[in-house]
Amino acid sequence: MMLEQHPHLKKELFIRGFLITDRKIEDIDAFPFYGNWKVEEHDGYFFMAHLLTGMHIKRDAEGRVFFLFGHAYDPFAMKTDEDKILSRIALSYGTCEYEARIADLTGVFVIGSLVDGVLQYRVDPSGMQSACSGNVDGNFYLSSHAQLIGDICHLKMTKFVKELVAYKWYGRVMGPYLPADMTPYEDVRRIVPSILYTLKDGAITHKRFWPTEEVVPAETEEDYSKVIRNAADILKNNMTLVARKWEDPWISLTGGVDSNTTFAAACGNYDCFEAFSYISAEKEIRDAEAAKTIAEHFHVPHHVYTIPERNDDVEEYDEIYEVLLHNNGYVGPLLSNEARKRMYLRRNCECSVEVKSWVSETIRAYWYKHYGRQTMPKLSSKLFRNLYKIFLGNRVLAHKVDRIFAKYIDDFEYESIPGGYPPADMHYNEVTWGSWGGMNISEMKYCFDITFIYNNRRFFDLMFRVPLKKRISDEHHMDMKKYLNPELYEMNIRVVNMKETDFRAWALNVIFTLNMVLPF
Repeated sequence: MMLEQHPHLKKELFIRGFLITDRKIEDIDAFPFYGNWKVEEHDGYFFMAHLLTGMHIKRDAEGRVFFLFGHAYDPFAMKTDEDKILSRIALSYGTCEYEARIADLTGVFVIGSLVDGVLQYRVDPSGMQSACSGNVDGNFYLSSHAQLIGDICHLKMTKFVKELVAYKWYGRVMGPYLPADMTPYEDVRRIVPSILYTLKDGAITHKRFWPTEEVVPAETEEDYSKVIRNAADILKNNMTLVARKWEDPWISLTGGVDSNTTFAAACGNYDCFEAFSYISAEKEIRDAEAAKTIAEHFHVPHHVYTIPERNDDVEEYDEIYEVLLHNNGYVGPLLSNEARKRMYLRRNCECSVEVKSWVSETIRAYWYKHYGRQTMPKLSSKLFRNLYKIFLGNRVLAHKVDRIFAKYIDDFEYESIPGGYPPADMHYNEVTWGSWGGMNISEMKYCFDITFIYNNRRFFDLMFRVPLKKRISDEHHMDMKKYLNPELYEMNIRVVNMKETDFRAWALNVIFTLNMVLPF
C-alpha cells in the first residue's frame, strides 16, 4: 500500500475528520487511523476525532452529553470558546431557548446530544462540515467522511454511483458531487442542513427544523435599511470573534463582491488580520491584483501565492493526490490545478485559519444569476435535477436522478418550506453547498482550518427578507459593504466572475429551459 511506503502521509488520511460509533475500534494504530486520532467513550458511544479536529464534549450535572465537532462562535453572546458555548446550550436543554442558542452559532460543525440513550445531531446551516450517518451490519456510524465508514465496514460503491461518476458531464455545473443525500454507499446518507437527525432504539429518523416560519419581506426603505444594518452587524461581530479566536486569521481576498464584504466586516480589526490570494489559472490574476490594491489601501499584509503549473513541480503530487481522492470517496476527482493549489498552500501558507467567503451565494440567489433568470419554475424533482446536472444526452440517467430527487423532496419536507425561501435557494444551500461544498471544504481543510462568517442561520433569516430582485442584483451586498466600510465601498473595486457574464447566463438558460420542457 502506498501509505506504507510514505508513512508520513498517514496523518493526512481523513485529516480533520471525526467519527461517532457504538462499535469499539480495537486497533486505532492501524489503517485507517494510524494512531492519529483521539477517542472518548460516553454512554456506549465512541467519540473519535483526528488530532487536528476540534472535539468538544460536555456532560452536565444530570449526565446528559452534548458534543460539537469542528468549531463554532456566537456573534450574539460574543463567545468563542466551544466548551463554554456547549455549557450555555446545555443549560437551556428542554426549553425553547435550546434551539435558539444553536441557531445563534456561526462556524463549521456537527453538534448534538446524547440523552437517555437517544442520540441527536445536525450540521451547520450550510453543511460546510461534511457529515454522513447510517446503520451498517448492526452498528451506527456518524462521520465526516463516508469513505472512513466504507474503510471500516469494507463497503462497496453502489452500481448507480459508479454509473453517475462515469457520466461524461458529471463534473459540469459546480463540479463533481452526488445528488440529494447520497453517498457512495447504500446504507450511509449525507446529513442535510436544517434537518435534525435522531437515533433511537437503533433506528435513524429525521425532521426539518428550518425554515418553518414565513419571512416578513423588507418592502419599505426603513425595513430594508434595518435588515442591512442587523445583518452587517452579525458579519462584523463574526469577524471580531475570528480575530479573538485564532492567532493568525487570514482573509482569502479577491475582487469579488463576497470577499469584499468579508473584508469590509473586518473594519476596526484590520491589525488582527492578514490577507492572501492565489493564482492557479490566468483568470485569477485580476482578482489577485484587485485584492492587493484593497489590502494595501487598508495596510493589511497581503500574500500572493503563484501555484506551480506542472504536477512534476509539486513534491509527492501523485501520492498526495491519491490520499485526497480516497478522502472524498472517489466521487470528487480534483482538477490538477486544484490539487496543486491544496498541496502548495499546505506547505507555504502560514495562516491558522482561512476566512473564506463561501455560503454568501445562498442569499445572493446564485442559481438565478447562473441562469440569468428573474424567476424559477415551481418545486419539482425535475427542477432539482436540472439545477444539479445537465442530462441532455442521457435521458435514462436523467429519469433515475428525477426519482432520487422526488424521494428526497418528500423525505426532507420541501413542500412545507414557506414561500419566502425559494426552492432554488434551498437547493443551493442544502444540496449544492451541503454535498459539493462540504466535500470541497473537507478537501481544502487539508491545508488549514476554514471558517465562513456568512454561515449563520440568523443571518440567513434576515437576508431572505430582502426582495429577490435586490438579492439577484447584489444590491444588498453592496449596501452591507457601504455600511461596514464606506471607504472600501467608494473604491468601487469589483472583479466580475467570468461565470456571471450575460452571454454565458443566456446560453445556460437555453439549456436549462430545454431540460425543463423536454417531455421524455
